[in-house]
Amino acid sequence: MQSVAGIAAQLRSGSLSAQDVVRASLARAAQVASLNCVSRLLAREAVVGAGACDTARLAGKAPLPLAGVPFVVKNLLDVEGHATLAGAHARANEPPATRSAAVVQALMAAGAIPVALTQMDEYACGATGENVIGGPVRNPLDPARIAGGSSAGTAAAIAAGIAPIGIGSDTNGSIRAPASFCGIWGLRPTTGRMSAQGCFPYAESLDAVGPMASDAAGLALAYRAMLGPGSGPRPGEPAPAAGVSMAGLRVGILQAGFGDFAQDEAQDAVLRVASAFDAVRKIDLPEADLARDAASIISAFEVGRNHVQRGFAERHPGYSAFVRQRMLAGLSIPEGWYQLAKAYQAAWRQKLEALFDEVDLLLACTTPYAAPLIGAEQIAGGKRAYVPRADAGHLTRPVSLAGLPVVAAPCAVAGLPLGVQLIAPPWQETRCLEAALFLEAQGLCRNTRAGCSQLA
Repeated sequence: MQSVAGIAAQLRSGSLSAQDVVRASLARAAQVASLNCVSRLLAREAVVGAGACDTARLAGKAPLPLAGVPFVVKNLLDVEGHATLAGAHARANEPPATRSAAVVQALMAAGAIPVALTQMDEYACGATGENVIGGPVRNPLDPARIAGGSSAGTAAAIAAGIAPIGIGSDTNGSIRAPASFCGIWGLRPTTGRMSAQGCFPYAESLDAVGPMASDAAGLALAYRAMLGPGSGPRPGEPAPAAGVSMAGLRVGILQAGFGDFAQDEAQDAVLRVASAFDAVRKIDLPEADLARDAASIISAFEVGRNHVQRGFAERHPGYSAFVRQRMLAGLSIPEGWYQLAKAYQAAWRQKLEALFDEVDLLLACTTPYAAPLIGAEQIAGGKRAYVPRADAGHLTRPVSLAGLPVVAAPCAVAGLPLGVQLIAPPWQETRCLEAALFLEAQGLCRNTRAGCSQLA
């Protein structure tokens, strides 16, 4: 699958039709079905949408920004006419959605064409993409390894070439970890920046919907389109642009509390990315563990109560044992603990925002290690033994708690990819997206393409 810009250019020139693009996307999905990244193909609707796009072009209508570009949707977001399964057996008999989620509508209004709903962890309760009901989503770079979670299917579908862009959701790292493991790009916008209407909630005070893409330019285009008319950029905010000078950009590397937890290879990727900037300093945040605890309490408290409101008492036999226990644990958290965690969240947000008085961009590892093997209970690291279910989001949770915008950039390294978080102040998505475009142009960050032989 070509990049967004490549598809758009060929569609404008007439050397490619939207129907050609969509049929290639659907064919690719069939070719890589063993990856288990798609929960439902939207073949009929996609072909109809592509035909309408071609008809508009032949009629001489001005092309929409993403005209003819295929995209995939995490099956946590409503798509009209299809049940929103949320990776859960308990929702197998849900009626079809009567309206698509706001961000799905926004991408379609920009001309993009949904081609598939993607697999995910059950109710987004996971960081590995290993759903005990539907089976694991396999990493296109090595099908023996996880794709990450919970936006596993979206990341794998993009990495496998089914579509160049897709929609994920991120509470504590569910866009960033899969992007890192699969070697693609992902954006977690500022909390509240993008409409979550039509997205099944996990923990509403931390949830964020965002784009994932095969390249940085596609990520920026998808972000602008997904904002839609109701939640667009603030007055005067420019669109992300390639070629913006990074001269003088002050960069901080998060070390204690972040890099000291990661394997050396992951922190080396951060240092490699930092080498592209002139003014770099190291920042220690050893209290990040308190932020992780606060994020865990808030997440567990809110997810348990969200599910009670949606019939957990009646449906709980349909939950897997792991997720059912997680809900019950959340429901056992006292209200007082939750309020303390919320108070700490405010203090932590203030502390991180204050860092931007001294730096313009923060860098941190996205995950502590590269994608582990499916089923691995532990990973032996140079510094410690890691537990994938618990540790895949260890370095993303504190950033979520502060609600900051962050791009997960795939660092160009030998072997399996390693992600780097490009973290900006609140509402400054443009800053981290322009840094992403710069790093891609420098060759330091790029999509890691899967080899066809690995997908056989």
